[in-house]
Amino acid sequence: MSIEPARRVAIPITNLPNPAPAVGALTDAPPAIVNQMLVGREVSLSGKITGCDRLQVEGKVEATLLECSTIDVAGPGVFNGTATVDHAEISGRFEGTLTVRKRLLIHSSGKVSGTIRYGQLEVACGGQLSGDIGAEG
Repeated sequence: MSIEPARRVAIPITNLPNPAPAVGALTDAPPAIVNQMLVGREVSLSGKITGCDRLQVEGKVEATLLECSTIDVAGPGVFNGTATVDHAEISGRFEGTLTVRKRLLIHSSGKVSGTIRYGQLEVACGGQLSGDIGAEG
C-alpha cells in the first residue's frame, strides 16, 4: 500500500470574493469595497489619487483626491489638500477643501479646517470644524 502526500491547491486572488468593509466603516458605505488604499503610520504620500473606493489615512497625505467614494482619516492621520467624496470619516486631521456629497462624520478626536461642503454633518463631542462651512446642494 502506498500513501501519496496531500496536494496543495492554489487559488488565484482574482477568484476570491470581495473583502468585507473594515470594522468601523460608515454604515451607508458601499457593501463591497474593492479598490482600497491604505497610507500607513509613518508613511508620507503626495500627489493625485484617483479611482479608489476607499482611502484610509493613518500617515500623512498631501494630495488631490478624485473619484473616491470614502475617505477615512484615522487618529494619527493627516490629510492636506482637496478631496471630493461621497462619505468622510475623520478621527485625525483634514486641512484644505473637502466636499462630501453625502455624510461627513467628525469623531471626538477629529479636526477639520478649510473650505468644507457636506450633504449631512455629524460632529461628536470634542470634534472640531472650522473655516468656510456650508451644506452641499
